[in-house]
Amino acid sequence: MVGEGTTEIFICFFAAIVGYVGLTAAVVLTLRDRHPIALWRVVALIVFVHVLMVWIYRYDWQFDLAVRNGYAGFVLFHTTLVSILIAAFANKHLARKLMHLSFVIVTIGAAGASFRYAEVSMYRFVVIPCGLVGAVGLVKFYIFDRRKRRTPV
Repeated sequence: MVGEGTTEIFICFFAAIVGYVGLTAAVVLTLRDRHPIALWRVVALIVFVHVLMVWIYRYDWQFDLAVRNGYAGFVLFHTTLVSILIAAFANKHLARKLMHLSFVIVTIGAAGASFRYAEVSMYRFVVIPCGLVGAVGLVKFYIFDRRKRRTPV
């Protein structure tokens, strides 16, 4: 793989984990009816820089490397990036939904990557707790809290 073992690759994946922790924090805040737009914009920037660095240092701008694990993952990965970027500038209701959906998709990808690839395996000790905190919060928000907010017909 292009860039294997370089400082740039370390920075690239460190940005990914910082972005993921920020994503988790932003999601948790939205679950408490706060809309941390400044935090979300910083997270979106970090995620964008991570993806850009992946293209530069990991794929060397080679499309065949970017789709080596399939087109579905490629499309999902980049659609989620677009969703994160849109959420940074959308109204708070749309932004919250995009943030929550992005969190779920990124969590699945990050957890899978941390078990599949040796170079990011050390991040599973951050990914798993963040994923659990966010997932429990989302389940509570969308399933249990929603039941309380419903009014009888």
